[in-house]
Amino acid sequence: MTTEITQAGTRANAFTDDALGTLDATGVAEAIAAGTLGVAEAATAATERIRTVDPATRAVRWWLPEGGTGPQAPADAAFHGVPSAIKENTAFAGLPTTMGSAALPATPAKRSGPVGEQFAATGVNVLASTVMPEFGMTASAEFADRAPARNPWNTDYTVGGSSSGSAALVASGALPIAHGNDGGGSIRIPAALNGLVGLKGTRGRLAELPALAVLPVNVVCEGVLTRTVRDTARYFAAAERHRRNPALPPVGHVRGPGRRRRIGLVTESVTEFGIAAECLAPVRTLADELTDQGHEIIELSMTDLRIDGGFVDDFLHYWGLLAGLEVAVTGAVTPGRFGATDPVTRSLLRSGLFGAPSIPGAIARLRAVTGNYERMFVERGVDAMLSPTMTSTTPRIGHLDPALPFDEFMSRTIAMVGITPLNNVSGGPAVSVPCGFDDAGLPLGAQFAGPAGMEATLLELAYEVEELRPFARIDG
Repeated sequence: MTTEITQAGTRANAFTDDALGTLDATGVAEAIAAGTLGVAEAATAATERIRTVDPATRAVRWWLPEGGTGPQAPADAAFHGVPSAIKENTAFAGLPTTMGSAALPATPAKRSGPVGEQFAATGVNVLASTVMPEFGMTASAEFADRAPARNPWNTDYTVGGSSSGSAALVASGALPIAHGNDGGGSIRIPAALNGLVGLKGTRGRLAELPALAVLPVNVVCEGVLTRTVRDTARYFAAAERHRRNPALPPVGHVRGPGRRRRIGLVTESVTEFGIAAECLAPVRTLADELTDQGHEIIELSMTDLRIDGGFVDDFLHYWGLLAGLEVAVTGAVTPGRFGATDPVTRSLLRSGLFGAPSIPGAIARLRAVTGNYERMFVERGVDAMLSPTMTSTTPRIGHLDPALPFDEFMSRTIAMVGITPLNNVSGGPAVSVPCGFDDAGLPLGAQFAGPAGMEATLLELAYEVEELRPFARIDG
């Protein structure tokens, strides 16, 4: 287990010759099932790994008592006894649900919510909760009142957000799998920036907070961050065994690549900033490799999706509305306390208030995105879309400092996140997989996106990418 200091910065590597070794979550589960690894032994090793890298990554928010919850599912559960962690915006028995905000009291939840229950039903042993930016509103866990979460590949850089701590713990090797959720890219962004697999499922695929059902556009979906495609595929199969949405075709347990596909290559951003050449080049190379494997690649544009620059303004208006709703809920459960401490959250609130007259039109246009998105797959005859996950490379800590002037902060964020929100609005699934490194040695990601209910197709493509170019680990 090492914390390597080089000219490029500090690398926080938790891999060591202990009980977990280099096993992924499936490997740990298989070892526990075979009796060659004990649940307590796995938890002890993971706890030690976390405590070693956490001073550098600042990934943990709250700890459960030593040893975690223990498995809360039968011994035949997919991840029985596998050590894990849950994002701090998710109600889980014994952990405070502080949502990244100092405005919320650190009172442990008495019981888990539906999301926490589904996560536990897969058999994971939850040890802690993980750090996120306040209310998940930004793409980097940087704070006005405490140290930021950092990228284990190089701690001078952001780990991304909002599933920030979860990504740091999995990428560093401290944990093999951790929970995340995605409202604008919050699983896929940190997956891309940390060399991980991150699948945002179809809207409604997994359990969710009941309050989300009343939103005019539900943009949030639950999931996990992993180092291998097989772990993500195993998780979705296990989660569906606990609760399956009958309105969607089942994902099932996808175990490898599938048939040849017609894939649309997207090389444009919905923003004025475009896509950085460093992000785009490896995706073009991947498209060529997929062509060599028998897939058909065609070029797609935002015009094909009927998306224009107005999408960004509509999404930001709606994002401000969501910030207001989250703060209102916070105020209801913490009377007498202001529900936001982060400057960005407060600015989003003001922006939401000033933009209130535009909200009805923005919602109507965002709701229309789903139909346009789904029709594109039929009209262009494609099974999936391929694009860079990010539109810029990983920024250094401070680039998204919440103390920046709000307009500058938002411009920098929009330049970085120019693709991922589309699937939150459309409701379609999307998965980020590792796709090379930038000039600073930080991971890059490629995203496959598909029509509603087609997670299995995306997982098959992700498996194929993993076979073509095995994903690098931080200890490699």
